[in-house]
Amino acid sequence: MTGEYALETVELVTSRRGKGTRLVGCARLSEPELHRAEPGEQPGIVAALRMSCGWEPPPGRSRYVAGFLRLTFHDRRVSALELRTEPAESSVSVLRDGSFGWSLGNPNGNEPIPSRCEAYLSLLVPEDVDVLSGIVRVDTTVTRMGKIGPVREHARGRHGVEFALDVPPEWRGNRPVRAKSEPAVSVSKPAVRLCVAADTERYSRFGVPEAARAQERFVGALASARRHAGLSDDGVDLQQSGDGQFAILPPGIDESSVIPKFVEGIGLALAEVNSDLSERARLRLRIALHRGHVRPGVNGWVGAAAITVHRLLDCDVLRGALAGTPEADFALIVSDVVYQDVVADHYGLLDPAEFTEVTAVVEAKNFAERAWVHVTGAH
Repeated sequence: MTGEYALETVELVTSRRGKGTRLVGCARLSEPELHRAEPGEQPGIVAALRMSCGWEPPPGRSRYVAGFLRLTFHDRRVSALELRTEPAESSVSVLRDGSFGWSLGNPNGNEPIPSRCEAYLSLLVPEDVDVLSGIVRVDTTVTRMGKIGPVREHARGRHGVEFALDVPPEWRGNRPVRAKSEPAVSVSKPAVRLCVAADTERYSRFGVPEAARAQERFVGALASARRHAGLSDDGVDLQQSGDGQFAILPPGIDESSVIPKFVEGIGLALAEVNSDLSERARLRLRIALHRGHVRPGVNGWVGAAAITVHRLLDCDVLRGALAGTPEADFALIVSDVVYQDVVADHYGLLDPAEFTEVTAVVEAKNFAERAWVHVTGAH
């Protein structure tokens, strides 16, 4: 980068029901730069793209606690080989084919983000592409002081910014190094596993076309959170149910790393998904985590842990926690064993002070167990 912002200034706005939008600040994007990378083995052009995003200070006592940079190529055949950022504490994600994201900070935290982020992408471009074009979007999470305390809002860029980069013809025949294949993780053996159950709030409000879009966003958000936690879906057993999903995570994972990163990833993914949605289309989730011994059956996984995680997901206290916090994108409930082993020891960004001890009750199933609830955005 030359240090200059050569592309465009984007206004960041929040949406308020019935009141239009409110300007909260501006972001400045640099012109993406494309460079040739080392040749390898597979057909295609290996290139390195980099760009910069800077956030101008918001007015008053507001501050940005998270920033999001999204890049989507018009040719969805373009694939990522590596994503990284500076500062290094940023995180990255492949959102869908031809679309990639970088995030900075924590949308559920209170620490301000750096004023600038450098984003790097190593990518594989089909050899018949002469112009690499796409669109860049930038969003942020901002906190400000309200009448009764801090208010957290997600601000989106008022518009996306188009770009087009020439791919020099002499780059043809540039090939990437093939990554070594990793052994497949067995997902079919009985074992102690971390179970994740998720459900969409008020899914019945959607008509058929809306429900289809909501399902796509729901599945994508959970997949993004697992990637953020360092999990490959090759080792995850998934059971879908329209507005819900049940996942058995691989055996032997480091829960002290996976659980905090998964929770963080859910927040980042939902902030991304909801950034340009109306209040009606907004995706809000209930998430439950529990660990225990399970084994595969002829029609799904069986074991007390598989039952318990669904009871936690369905309990009234979790439903009420999410309904009572309209600014939150999701509400999380963890079993006592998960809380004591992971949350209570302050792993990652999990703060035990932000979890509330509850008795999760499902009277119709004769279920009542100690658990812990955390709702993003609750103060």
